[in-house]
Amino acid sequence: MSRSCSTPVAALALAVVLGGCTSEATAPVQARSPQPASARGPVELAPVVVSPYSDAELAAEFERARALLLADRAREAAPLFDRLVRLSPDGEVAPPSLLNAGIAHEALGDRALAAERYREAARRFPDHPVARGALFRLARAAAYLERWPELVEVSRGLLRRGDLTVLEAIEARGALALGLVEQDLVDDAARQVAAARDLIEAHRLGESGKPPIELAQVSFALGEVRRRRSEAITFAPVPADFADALERRCQGLLDAQSAYTEAMRSLDAHWSAMAGYRIGQLYKELHRDVVQVPPPKSADTPKKKQLFEGAMRLRYRVLLEKGQKMLAGTVRMGDRTGESSAWVLRARDALREIELALADEQAALARLPFSEAELSAALDALKAEPAKRP
Repeated sequence: MSRSCSTPVAALALAVVLGGCTSEATAPVQARSPQPASARGPVELAPVVVSPYSDAELAAEFERARALLLADRAREAAPLFDRLVRLSPDGEVAPPSLLNAGIAHEALGDRALAAERYREAARRFPDHPVARGALFRLARAAAYLERWPELVEVSRGLLRRGDLTVLEAIEARGALALGLVEQDLVDDAARQVAAARDLIEAHRLGESGKPPIELAQVSFALGEVRRRRSEAITFAPVPADFADALERRCQGLLDAQSAYTEAMRSLDAHWSAMAGYRIGQLYKELHRDVVQVPPPKSADTPKKKQLFEGAMRLRYRVLLEKGQKMLAGTVRMGDRTGESSAWVLRARDALREIELALADEQAALARLPFSEAELSAALDALKAEPAKRP
């Protein structure tokens, strides 16, 4: 920490030039050169920052800001921490002020600005004790803001550290997996999930009660891996063995749903919103894909084609109903907890889409010249056919 003088600001600035007092950054002495100054070009000097406050005064102001933050008065604390960084950019109070400024801005809902503070703390003071916390908080902010490349970069940096606890290593691998899978690097993500789950199982974490929140990200990333692999199975054109393809797609859906449900066990509103939205989407996307299956060759008349269409709509309407139920629960959870992230907004939009789709399904069934009993009979007939069609 540099020293400050108790002289007035003008006198202090003069003292810096004359060398009678050290400021918080000292201008370098220019080396002698045999060349004239005009030949050397413009000379750049390091900026000189002169604080009008003593070290004790800066420390006292830091404690005041910290007390405000601990008292949940983030709106008052945030500008004080930012000001301390400006007053003493390289002093002892700068690293913790940057970290605490990020925490305060995050408490106010400005995660983008919080991420800037965390990033600056980790970049400028990589060897300071605050760097570790700043990197973890930056990773969480990057995940919330869906900045997947940055999430991967920060997570890899964390994993290169040799001082992580077990839970920290699990969180870092879960974050890396999430950043990778959201960039379609599914196999790489799966390896990180497997490494994280090995740690979880080795230490028997989350086996009873509410699991640590660090496990939620791993479970969600696992759900994302399973979802992407499941949705890679499509039905247009119709696969040679439709029944097998449909079974694998449905099993993938159930496996992904299981992982998302595990993420919800942490009882964290944000991860629950993400997982609830994804489960609703699983059912919505499966319905979209299966209703595109064309009629079988045996449906060789308009009436048979209508029967096939009606039977398909009747059979797979339940997928929309399951998705609607999950999305409605996610929206209610958001209203109850105050969670207002993009995932809750997506859940609201998806819920409206499913409600419209259900209305369309009902209208389409009403237009067909068959009752639901007749369609059910046609559906039973389809089930009795060789397992090549739904």
